Amino acid sequence: MKSVESKSGSTPTERVPPSFMNSFLVELVHSTKNTLASIYHATLLTMEKPDDAETRKHSHIQVKEGIQKIDSILNSLLNFISINTPIAKANSLYVILEEILEANERQLRERDIKIIKKFEKDLPETYIHNEQVRFILHSILQYAIFSTPRNESIGFLMKALDFHDAGDTKKDPWEKKKGYVEVVVGFDGDVKLAKSIEKLQDMPEHQKQPTDLILILVNEILTKNRGSMTIESNGKRPKTLITLRFPIERRNVVYYEPITL
Repeated sequence: MKSVESKSGSTPTERVPPSFMNSFLVELVHSTKNTLASIYHATLLTMEKPDDAETRKHSHIQVKEGIQKIDSILNSLLNFISINTPIAKANSLYVILEEILEANERQLRERDIKIIKKFEKDLPETYIHNEQVRFILHSILQYAIFSTPRNESIGFLMKALDFHDAGDTKKDPWEKKKGYVEVVVGFDGDVKLAKSIEKLQDMPEHQKQPTDLILILVNEILTKNRGSMTIESNGKRPKTLITLRFPIERRNVVYYEPITL
């Protein structure tokens, strides 16, 4: 079989079929151009017959439907891109803490409490759900606010730890493979507030402070998720440190932007 030659004498290359996305974009452009042309002609018709109420009404409907059609097509394109472009989940602990601090800004300002922050960059994610993380950090901030005198400060330190850094040799084999994101919250407060969580839970109810319930609830969520919380104080000065350890998520977690309906 003889090969077919082009007019220039060279053998034509095989045509590469367009990708689905290219075809979609071509159809989108043609559809949008046709719709815009309809809108343009409807607008011209209204200008030519400004006193004709029926023409104005018909043109208005035509323009409205054209705009809705374009909007629907563009939304479909954006949604298509969204569901095919996952976003890597990152810096969740930092973002959640910033949101909580912003939400409590007025309360902090009223008590003249200064916030000091120090974060490592590119912290790993925790597998504890965002809403549980939000509850934990918000509760601890509230506890710190209630415990901190006016005109003092609350500090937040975030860093990543592996098992050896954590220094806990009693963890089970599953946890030895894991790491933590450690959040240390320090504030100037009465040393009487600084108790171990175990002693706090075993105390008689009449000896507990109302705010102690906050620590018990936070510890409940962390321990259920293989995290931990410790409380310590500096005997030389009224300084309390609460250390929260969030277990690290080893998988690559992604999410998608919400689509437009």
